[in-house]
Amino acid sequence: MAFVFLWFMQGTAQNDSTTDSFSLSRCIEYALEHNIVVRQRDLNSEINLVTASQLRMARFPSVEASARQNMSWNDVQSVTTGRWSYESNSTTSLGVNASMNLFNGLKTRKAITQADIDYKSGQLDAEAQRESIALQVLGAYTQVLYSVEQVENAKRQVELTHSQLNLAAERLNIGTISRADYLQVESQLATEELTLTNAYNQLATNRITLMQLMEYPINDSFKIVTPDLSDLNPPLTPPDPSVVYKRALEVKPEIKGAALKTEAAEMEIDIAKADAMPSLALDAGLSTNYTDNIQQLNFSSQLEHNLTPTLGLTLSVPIFRQGQVKSQVATAIIRNEITKLDGQSTQNQLRKNIENACLDVTASSAEFQSAGQQYNAAKASYEVASERYANGLINTVDFLVQKTGLISAESARLQARYNLIYSLKALDFYSGKNITF
Repeated sequence: MAFVFLWFMQGTAQNDSTTDSFSLSRCIEYALEHNIVVRQRDLNSEINLVTASQLRMARFPSVEASARQNMSWNDVQSVTTGRWSYESNSTTSLGVNASMNLFNGLKTRKAITQADIDYKSGQLDAEAQRESIALQVLGAYTQVLYSVEQVENAKRQVELTHSQLNLAAERLNIGTISRADYLQVESQLATEELTLTNAYNQLATNRITLMQLMEYPINDSFKIVTPDLSDLNPPLTPPDPSVVYKRALEVKPEIKGAALKTEAAEMEIDIAKADAMPSLALDAGLSTNYTDNIQQLNFSSQLEHNLTPTLGLTLSVPIFRQGQVKSQVATAIIRNEITKLDGQSTQNQLRKNIENACLDVTASSAEFQSAGQQYNAAKASYEVASERYANGLINTVDFLVQKTGLISAESARLQARYNLIYSLKALDFYSGKNITF
């Protein structure tokens, strides 16, 4: 941990003047741009778009052209000599064939609709992943802000205790305090310097966590913008989970995506049933051929006279398919039920998250107010003790007890402050608001 602290201090000293600071919005934007899972979701969505496009093209005729050159040999007896010998035969065949599905139980139309739904659902999955990453970045960003203030508080305490140690040294020289009292102040300074080191280490760790979450290469010069949070106020009334949940059902992409997945699963049942219906297909073709066994007509004449147009309708009526259609329909129905349960699970998880978020806001608001009152009381007590200590009215131990109490109260207030900040922003997230300071 000491190495981390020294690395952080060295990096800050060398790069502070050239740092390009990241705001919360920029951190989120960078994370979304470089997150692999988000990019995979986007690409999967593009696959669904390609599938939908291909299914639309399937409504048009398919056309194929073919050409074949065939060589064959026959063992033939000469009518003049009676000898047997192989004679070659060369045949050239050319053809164009087209086929079009006229009716297949509306399977193609429903498959197109399903593919469009899958595409929209994929886009919503990608958006839900983006929101999840944004919430994680918010948490990491808030932790860095908290660590920065912890470092500043620890530095102020060390500087103050340095001054108190100098005062204690003067009093020790003139004999107004004992050496034990002096050593108490010196021990307090060592404790606070250790606290400062730990605060620097925690800041370095939280910075790395944020950079890794953003997929940002570890860089000593990375810094974040400190927003103005001076107007932080707890809500006057506790948030109502049912109100937030109702709003979330309207705006959250995972809920919309779950609904589309259910719709696509229902469409899958219709597609499976379509295989049990008759299908009608139209096919047409044009073919010709040439053979060198016919000497009376040349190549072009043979192709012209051997032209064979074809036109046909094929009606296919399924009679027995070994239970495949029935099995496909039953499987589609089961998958539809599973999809519905997945959607319900998504809603339940969202409701639980919102209930926890509302509880966090209520708890952190009470904690913030209590911690503020505790800090004000500890600060007042410390100021009185500091004055009395300066006048020699209390001993060093009693003074350091008050100072330690102030440090603890200040740390508790800072922790409560950032707990409240994060809980309020998380509640904004579930309400469909942009995450920003």
